[in-house]
Amino acid sequence: NSDNGEGTTAYEQYQQQMQVQLQEDRLAEQIMREREDEIRNINRGMHQVNEIYKDLAHIVESQQEQVDAIETQMEDSRANAEAGLTQIEKANDNFGSSNCVIS
Repeated sequence: NSDNGEGTTAYEQYQQQMQVQLQEDRLAEQIMREREDEIRNINRGMHQVNEIYKDLAHIVESQQEQVDAIETQMEDSRANAEAGLTQIEKANDNFGSSNCVIS
């Protein structure tokens, strides 16, 4: 057995180096697993955000249809009100203001 003067043989030094290397390898593997888990979590989060955007787009589209329908109804109401006013003006012109009663 070769001795380095401190009572440690070359084989023991080799074993210590191997243990240190094994610990470093385990640490590196643990770090890689943690990173992989973090990447999976980020991927899940991105998927959830994507789903939220899809849902939001669907809601906006649905609401836009409702807004368009309200706008159409408002335009129709305005046209009907104008037509009604025109009819009242005609009645007033034809019968005079004393015979036209609006209640």
